[in-house]
Amino acid sequence: MATDKRVDRPRLAGAFALAATALVASGCMTKVVKLPVFDENNVEVFLRYDARGGKPIERGYSHPVVVAPVRLTNLLARIEVRKGDKPEREPAIPTELLYPIGEGVARALAKADPSQEVLVMATERKRNLAVFTQDYLTSLIVWNQDDKLFIKLGHLDWAIPKDGKGEKIPEPKLGEIVGKTRAVPSEGIAAEGNQLVTANWRDPIFKDAGALHVRPGGQVVRRTVLMDSGEEVTLPSEPTTGAPVPPQGVSPEGLRALADLEESRRRGELTEADYQAKRRQILAGSMPEEPAPASAPAATTPPQ
Repeated sequence: MATDKRVDRPRLAGAFALAATALVASGCMTKVVKLPVFDENNVEVFLRYDARGGKPIERGYSHPVVVAPVRLTNLLARIEVRKGDKPEREPAIPTELLYPIGEGVARALAKADPSQEVLVMATERKRNLAVFTQDYLTSLIVWNQDDKLFIKLGHLDWAIPKDGKGEKIPEPKLGEIVGKTRAVPSEGIAAEGNQLVTANWRDPIFKDAGALHVRPGGQVVRRTVLMDSGEEVTLPSEPTTGAPVPPQGVSPEGLRALADLEESRRRGELTEADYQAKRRQILAGSMPEEPAPASAPAATTPPQ
């Protein structure tokens, strides 16, 4: 019996059309590519970019750029946030992670091209109740544009769920808002949005130790940096092994007043304008006036 070898032309044409569509779609799809750059002390740093058709999508970043790790560390140490409804300012990045993140970001920026952003994924293990341990995530996106460093905040000191059953740890994305964290401006740092800050990394205030102090034993502690001048005081609640660096010409009473003023600012009791005005008054040698206590009402004389 002869076999019918006729080809089903409509079906074959449909198969070719589907194959062509798949090839076109694969060439138009955007793929996220990550290149590892740094992996030390539980800090991972990557170069991340989008590729289409096997080619990176141009972003126009000013990369590569060489920034000293200590300058980046000092810059990151000055980023502050408010979390949820709390009025107090908090450091955005845990102190223990500052130096490795600064080193990793410096290496990544020196290798990046105009299409690549720097992705930071850092974890810190803490012990709760001296028995249980919990891992916390701090994530960032960093890029440079004309000597202006952009830092997009992701998860900050976020408790990684233990029952995730192998789920992928979330990475930060541009334009994404994570939780209720809000960036606040500080010396040298401008808040461009709820979770985006910028800084001129060439600013001289980022050159030296700035907001950080290393004790003789190697422990890193934070200093409170006074706005506008770069002068520093160490708050009384933070013991140090050496004397703090006081602003020139300010009396001990003025230093105490500056420390109290900074505490009030961190607790959210002062507006930024009030803080600046009182601070200038203290540095000028004049102590700000305390509100007068309410006096008791005078006794009235009954009519004759």
